[in-house]
Amino acid sequence: MSEFGLSELARQLGCDEASVFSAPWEARAFAIALGLSQAGLFAWDEFRVRLIAEVGASDRIRERDGTNRQGEYYEHFLRALEAVVTEKGIATRSELITKIAELQPPVAPHAHEH
Repeated sequence: MSEFGLSELARQLGCDEASVFSAPWEARAFAIALGLSQAGLFAWDEFRVRLIAEVGASDRIRERDGTNRQGEYYEHFLRALEAVVTEKGIATRSELITKIAELQPPVAPHAHEH
């Protein structure tokens, strides 16, 4: 997401730009979701319903198990986006896994003491 895009988004949400996303991948996930929706590949409300379901499922598990391992908001956001993308046939789960692997930073070589 460009600087202008993030600034504009923060302005539209009525919040401080620095508090919109806590990591760059969150901004990228939001930009992808927004772009796919604006391209007409799914309605934003469809995504919103899926996101609410993800957050609700996490809340139920948290209440039942008392755990905090169900992730934070943007982890729910990402799961909802992946679900909508695969349900709509935009990409298969396998294609998503392949693309996610491609986007991972390279593994640093092991430091060897010689």
